[in-house]
Amino acid sequence: MTKHKMSGKSKLIWLLLILGFAAMEFPGVLFFHNKVEPFIFGFPFIYGYILILWAFMCIVMFYAYKVNWGERDSEGGEKK
Repeated sequence: MTKHKMSGKSKLIWLLLILGFAAMEFPGVLFFHNKVEPFIFGFPFIYGYILILWAFMCIVMFYAYKVNWGERDSEGGEKK
């Protein structure tokens, strides 16, 4: 059985994903559910907040895709 250490990029991706999901599920934004006044990009606060977090998560997942996150290197050090 071999042990694989998590790389710095992998730790960063996990951290960003956990922070993004935690921010999306944060119940504190519900204090703004009946308020119209705070606007983000012309949208009411809750829609702007979710739109920004959605874009953030897409960027994180695209970065993870580009660095082949979750794919192990072969034993010889060559990439597949």
